[in-house]
Amino acid sequence: MFEDLAPLTVGKTAKMLPEYQDRWARYDIFGSPAAMRQLVSSGLSSLDELQSMGQVPAAAEAYVRYFLLSTWRMQTAAALRLELSSGHTALLGMFDPEPGKIGASEAATLRVLSKQLSAMARGLPASRPQAALTRLSERQRQVVQLVADGLSNARIAEILSLAEDSVKKYVTRILTSTGCQSRMELALLARSQRI
Repeated sequence: MFEDLAPLTVGKTAKMLPEYQDRWARYDIFGSPAAMRQLVSSGLSSLDELQSMGQVPAAAEAYVRYFLLSTWRMQTAAALRLELSSGHTALLGMFDPEPGKIGASEAATLRVLSKQLSAMARGLPASRPQAALTRLSERQRQVVQLVADGLSNARIAEILSLAEDSVKKYVTRILTSTGCQSRMELALLARSQRI
């Protein structure tokens, strides 16, 4: 989970990623034994919970102090675990500069969400043949890339100088062609194939 070379990122995490991968991934607090126990048993581990239990190893303490707090000013951090099909696992990292953003009620909600999303994700196909994407036209592949980047139909239309309805039609045809059930599945397929 911590070695994905091309994870999906949004916001400030995209800027954090290179330094994280180069220097800090092996010290990630959410890779510590206590965090892994929480992730497996409840689907969520938060920095606040780990610190309150005194479960922060020295190497992870440096990660928290120097990477999260000093460099990026992230006061809140949590990881949400999702079970995928074929025994795969996804980890969603959540960060915020404000302290206490994930309190007891938010953590409880995220744990329920982890179970619900895992149940849905386990039903998704593990992978799709690469040929599904290679059969697309160049314009369709451009749309796929922008969907994979998390852009809305309106933003895609603006970038490609198309009407928003045209983008909707492109996305619908692409989903049909690839056999994907949702934009998320299409984005994951595109990311896995490095489109």
